[in-house]
Amino acid sequence: MAEHKNGVATNGYEKKSSPASSSTKSEAKPLPNGDKKDGIVKSFKQLRVASKRPLPKEMGDGSYRVVENRPGLKQDIRRLRGRDLKTLLEIVKAKVKGETQQDDKTMIMERTIQLVANLSDHSKVQESLTNSFISQLWNSIDHPPMLYMGDKFRFRQPDGSNNNPYLPQLGAARTPYSRTVRPKGMSLGAQPDPEAIFESVFARDAFRKNPNNVSSILWYWATIIIHDLFWTNLQDPNQNDSSSYLDLAPLYGSTEKDRDSIRTFKDGQLKPDCFADKRLIGNPPGVPILLIMFNRFHNHVATNLADINEGGRFSKPAEHLSPEAADAAWKKRDTELFETARLVTSGLYINITLIDYVRNIINLNRVDTTWTLDPRQEMGVSVGTKDLSESGTGNVVSAEFNLCYRWHSCLSEMDDKWVQDFYTELLGENYGPMNLQTMMKALKAFEASVADEPSERTFGGFKRGPDGKFNDDELVEALATAIEQPGGAFGGRNVPRIMKPIEMLGIMRGRKWNLAGLNEFRKHFGLKAYETFEDINSDPSVADALRNLYQHPDYVELYPGIVAEEAKTPMVPGVGIAPTYTISRVVLSDAVALVRGDRYYTTDYNPRHLTNWGYKEVDYDLKVNHGCVFYKLFLRAFPQHFKGNSVYAHYPMVIPSENKKILTNIKRADRFDFSRPEPTATRINIIGYNAAKYILEDQQKYRVCWEEGLKHLMGEAGGRFMLSGDTALHAQQRKCMGKLLYNDTWRNAVKSFYATTAEKLLAEKSYRLAGKMQVDVVRDVGNVAHTHFVARMFNLPLKTSENPKGVFSEQELYMILAVIFVCIFFDIDPAKSFPLRQGAREVAQKLGGIIEMNVKLANSIGVKGLFTSKPDKNDDPLARYGENMAKGLKKAGLSTEDIVWSQILPTAGAMVPNQAQVFAQTLDWYLSPAGEKYRPELARIAALETGDETDALLLGYAMEGIRMAGTFGLYREATGPDTIHEDDGRSIPVNAGDRVFVSFVQAAQDPKIFPNPGVVDPKRPLDKYIHYGVGPHACLGRDISQVALTELFRAVFRKKGVRRVPGAQGELKKVPRPGGFFVYMTEDWGSIWPFPTSMKITWDDGCGTDLFTLLFWCRSVPWWDLLPETTQAAPFIISSFQSQQIYSPAEIAAVLALMAFESGDFQYKRNHYPGRPGQGTANMQMPNYNLLYAKSIPELAKGWQGIESVEGLSDQELGDLLDDVTVDKYNFGSGPWFLKTQCKEDVRQAFKTDVDTGFQKYIEECVGTDLQPRLEYFQRAKTAFGL
Repeated sequence: MAEHKNGVATNGYEKKSSPASSSTKSEAKPLPNGDKKDGIVKSFKQLRVASKRPLPKEMGDGSYRVVENRPGLKQDIRRLRGRDLKTLLEIVKAKVKGETQQDDKTMIMERTIQLVANLSDHSKVQESLTNSFISQLWNSIDHPPMLYMGDKFRFRQPDGSNNNPYLPQLGAARTPYSRTVRPKGMSLGAQPDPEAIFESVFARDAFRKNPNNVSSILWYWATIIIHDLFWTNLQDPNQNDSSSYLDLAPLYGSTEKDRDSIRTFKDGQLKPDCFADKRLIGNPPGVPILLIMFNRFHNHVATNLADINEGGRFSKPAEHLSPEAADAAWKKRDTELFETARLVTSGLYINITLIDYVRNIINLNRVDTTWTLDPRQEMGVSVGTKDLSESGTGNVVSAEFNLCYRWHSCLSEMDDKWVQDFYTELLGENYGPMNLQTMMKALKAFEASVADEPSERTFGGFKRGPDGKFNDDELVEALATAIEQPGGAFGGRNVPRIMKPIEMLGIMRGRKWNLAGLNEFRKHFGLKAYETFEDINSDPSVADALRNLYQHPDYVELYPGIVAEEAKTPMVPGVGIAPTYTISRVVLSDAVALVRGDRYYTTDYNPRHLTNWGYKEVDYDLKVNHGCVFYKLFLRAFPQHFKGNSVYAHYPMVIPSENKKILTNIKRADRFDFSRPEPTATRINIIGYNAAKYILEDQQKYRVCWEEGLKHLMGEAGGRFMLSGDTALHAQQRKCMGKLLYNDTWRNAVKSFYATTAEKLLAEKSYRLAGKMQVDVVRDVGNVAHTHFVARMFNLPLKTSENPKGVFSEQELYMILAVIFVCIFFDIDPAKSFPLRQGAREVAQKLGGIIEMNVKLANSIGVKGLFTSKPDKNDDPLARYGENMAKGLKKAGLSTEDIVWSQILPTAGAMVPNQAQVFAQTLDWYLSPAGEKYRPELARIAALETGDETDALLLGYAMEGIRMAGTFGLYREATGPDTIHEDDGRSIPVNAGDRVFVSFVQAAQDPKIFPNPGVVDPKRPLDKYIHYGVGPHACLGRDISQVALTELFRAVFRKKGVRRVPGAQGELKKVPRPGGFFVYMTEDWGSIWPFPTSMKITWDDGCGTDLFTLLFWCRSVPWWDLLPETTQAAPFIISSFQSQQIYSPAEIAAVLALMAFESGDFQYKRNHYPGRPGQGTANMQMPNYNLLYAKSIPELAKGWQGIESVEGLSDQELGDLLDDVTVDKYNFGSGPWFLKTQCKEDVRQAFKTDVDTGFQKYIEECVGTDLQPRLEYFQRAKTAFGL
C-alpha cells in the first residue's frame, strides 16, 4: 500500500526537495538583535566610547578621521557553513584542474553567490571573490567584439581590408610592409657588390636535388603562397600591392577590377581556366595549372551551393518581380554564390597548406601520426583549455619575410631549363649577358605579351578550346611530369644562374629597406647568433667567400645569409624540405601568424559562413591520409585522369618513387595506385527502353563491372559473388542463392514479416508533436525495416530491445550495408572514392568477421551464433528461414569463406539500401503535388483487408510511383566494339573497355511501352518495368522487394491524412544531377549521399484505427485504463496480435473487450467462481483450450507432449497447466490465439461487414456464451478504437 504522510502519497518514501532547489535558499543569518534589555546595554557602551574621544582637531573641517576596520579572515571563517566549504572546495578543484566548462545543473554560480553574500561585508576574501566573479562575467564577451554581421565582414574584401574590424586597413593591399626586427647594430660602410655575392655564394655550378626527393609541386605551391603575400610596388618599394593574408589573391586578384575580370557574373562562376594575377604566367607551367585547378574547384563549389541551396540562401528570384528588382536579385544571388564559393575554395587552399604542405616541411609525411601543426587550433574557455594565443586579429607581412621566401635554389633542373627558354622566347636567342638591364627588358616584353583579359591568356604552349578551357590531357601530362621532378636543395651555391639579376635585386632591396642583419634576425627568434663563418656554412669555400665579403658574421646581411646558410639534414619527423637553419625556424612562426591572425580562417571560419556542405567538402579527416587533402583538388579538377587512389593525386609534393618507399615503410602502400595518370574514356549514356534491354540482356557484349569493388571489400571470394562476373560460376552462385531465398513459404514469410515490422516501427519510432503524430519515415521506417529483414534472413548481429547483446544498432547496420553498396555499385565520384573505400573495407571486414564466426559455429556445432537474436519461432516468420540459409549454402558445397564473402555479406549489402531507396523515392512522389490526387485511392486500398486483389493494386501503385520518380540506372563495360541503336534513331559506336550507363529515367516514360506515361495506371503489366534490371543480372531480390514495398505502402497509407510535416524536414532533400537523376543530402546537409536519408511525415489518426499507435500513444482514451501495468501488458498484447496476424481494428476491439470482461478488468487470470481448476488466462479459457494453447507454444509444448485431453488430469496437474499459460508473455496472448485458431472463418468475415454482427457471432457461436453482459465492454472498445 502507498504510505501517506501529511496527506500526500509517497509510495514508501518521503518527498524531498532537490539539491538544486534547496541549495538556492540563502541561509545567511543576521547577527542576533537580542531582546530590548540587551539593546539598552549595548547603546550605553557605545555612548561611553563616544564620550572618551578627543576633540576632532585632525581634520580641517572639524570632523573625526574615519578608520575603516575590515573584517579579517577569522570572521569570514566563522561565517562559513558546511555547504560553503563544499562550494569553495569545488571552486579550488576547478582552478587546479584548469576546468573552464561549468556544469550549471549543479547551480555552482548561484552557490558561489550564496557563499560570497554570506561572508563578512567588505572583507578581503569577499571582495577578491567578487572581483573574480566580475572578471569571469566580463571575459565571457570580447571587448570590443571582433565578430560583426553583414556582408562587409562576412565576405573577404578584394584588397583584404576589414580583416580586423577595428583596424580595417591592417594588412590590406597597397599598404606598407611591416618590419619584424629592429636593426640595432652597425653594418659595413662599403657593402660587397651584389654580383660578387651571387657568383661567390649563390650561383649553381651543378644541380643538387633535395635530399628528401621533394617534388617540384611543393615549390609551385610555395610560389603561389609567395605571390599571394608579396607584390612590391615598383614606384614605392615600401608598399605591398598584395594583402597580407592567404586569400588566394593569385586566383581572385587584389583589387575589385582584377576580381571582376575573372567573374562571369552568373551563378557565382569564374571564367573557365582563368586567374587574375598575370605574374604567375611567368612561372613554370605547373604553377598556373594549380591555379586553374582552383578555378575549376571554385566553379564546382558554386554549382553545388546553388543546387543544395542551404537555408534558401541561393534561391532564384521570384518570377513576379519588376525588371529592376529581378536584376538586383540576380546580382545579389550571383554575389552570394561567388563570395561563399570563394570562402570554401580558400578553405581548401588553407587546409592543403596547413596539412599537406606543412607535413612535408617538417617530415610528418614519413611517419604514421595524425598530429599536425594547425595554427587554427582553438584555445580558451569554449574548448576547455587556457587562452594562450589570440586569433583573428589581423596581420601585416614584413619586408624581412619578403626576402625569406625567395627559394630559388629549390628550382628543379627541368624548371631551370624552362626559365632559360622563357627568356629566350621573350628576348630571342642571343640576348646577351643576364643582368639587371636584360631582366628589365624581359619584364617589359612579358608585360606586353600577356593579354589584359584573363580568358585570352595562355601559357606553356597550351591552347584554349572553344569552351575556353585548356586541354586536360596536356595539363595532366605537364603536371605528372612536374610531380616526378625532384626540386633543388637549399643551401649555398645552388641558385640557377638564370636567376642572377633577380637575386641581385633582392640583395639591393634589402639594403634599401635597411633590414637587420642575419645575426640580429636570428636573435629576434631566439636563435643563437653565428660566431664564425663556419657556423653559417661548414663548406670551407662558402665560409671563406663570406669571410672575404663581410669580415665578421655580424656584418652578414639577412638575404645573402639565409641563402648561403647550410641546409639542415633530414630528420624523421622534424626536417622535411631540408631548409637552411634560420628559414626552418622563422617560416613556422610566419605560418602561424598568417593563419592564426586571419579572421576568415579562425573566428569566422565555420559552417554558418561556408554552409554545412561547403565546410565539409574542404575539411580534412585525420583518419584519411593523416588529414592530407590535396587529392580533393586534383580529383575535382581532373576526374577523368587520376584514379581515386592515385599516389600522384594524394601525395604530389614528393616524387612517386620516394612515396613508394615512404608508404611501404608505414604499411600503407597497398592502398594506392602508383601508375602514371592516364585519360579514361568518357561514360556513354543510354536512355532508350529498347537500347537498355539490348545492353542488359547481352552479357557477352556488355559485362558487369563490379568485380574490382567486390574484391576490394570481400577479398578473392568477392570475385565469386553472383554480380561479380558473367561466367558459369557466377550464374551458379545466383541460382544457389535464388533457391534459398525463394523457398516454398517465402511469400507468406516475407509478407508477414514486413506487415508486422512496418506497423511496429511506425508505432515505436513515431512521436506526438503539437498534437500530431510524426515519424521519420525514411530513416526510421523504410531504411530500418529492410535492415531488420536481412538481419533475420542472414543472422546478422543487430542490436535491438529484443537482442540487446547485438553489436550494431539499426542505423549503424544500415549505414554499413549502404557503404558496402556504394563502394561496389556506385563508386562514381573520384574525389570521394578513396575515403569511401577505406571506410567501407574497414566496416565490411568487421561485420564479415562476425558473420564468418557465426557461420562456423552454426555449421560445426549447431549454435545459432554470437551477438544475434534468438527469436520465438512461433512469433517470427523468418526464424527458420534465416536458420536454413547458412545450412543450405553449406549443403550446396560452399566453403565458409564463400558463404560469408561471396554470398551473405554482398547479398545483404546489395538488398538493403536499394530496397530502401525504392520505398523512399516512391513515397516521396505520392506525397508531392504530382502524386497528391492518388492518395485518397491509396488510403482506401490500404484500409481494405489484405488479399491478392488489394495487394496487386497496392503494388501497381508502388511500381507506378517508381516509374514516375525512380532515378535508377546500371553500368556495363563493353567487351568489344559494337554499335548501340538508341530508341531516338541515333547510332552510338562503342569500343572495348568503354563504360556504358543505362538510365531508366527516360525509358520509364516511353509512350510505346507505357501508354499515357504521365498518368498513374496500377494495372500495367509488371514485366514492362525494368528499374529492377533485366537479363541475367536482373535484381534477384525483386520479388521480395515488391512484397516489402506493398506492405510498407499499406502501413503508411493506412494512416489517416498522411502527409509531409511542414518545412524542410518534410522534404526528401535532393540535389539534381544530369539526366533527370538526383543525389541526396545527409541529415546535416554536410555531404551528398546516393540514398535518401530523411523525410518526416505526419498524420491525424493518432487514436483511431491503429492498434500499435493506440497502445503506445493513446493513453487518454477509456480503453487504456482497462489495462493493468500498461507498459508491462502492451508489448505482449501487441506481440500476440502480430504473431496471429490480426490487424483488423474490429477484431482487436472484440478480443480485448472479451478479455477485459472475463478477467474483471484484467484483475484476474484464474477462475474464482465457481473456482474450476485449470480455467483461466486473461481470456478465462476452459482447461481444454488451455491445453491446446500450451501445446501451440514451442517453449511449453514439450512439457505437455503426449497429453491429448484434460480428462483425468488431477487438480494439481490442471494447476500446473494454468501456471504455464498465465505467465504474462502468454496470459495476454490467449485472446488473439483463441480468435485465430478456434473461430470459424464466417465469424471473422462477419467483422468485415458489420462490427456489431461480428461481435455477436464471436460471443455466441465461437465463445458460446451470453452476448448481453459483454456489450458494455464492447461499446467501450468501439469508442476507444473509433469504430
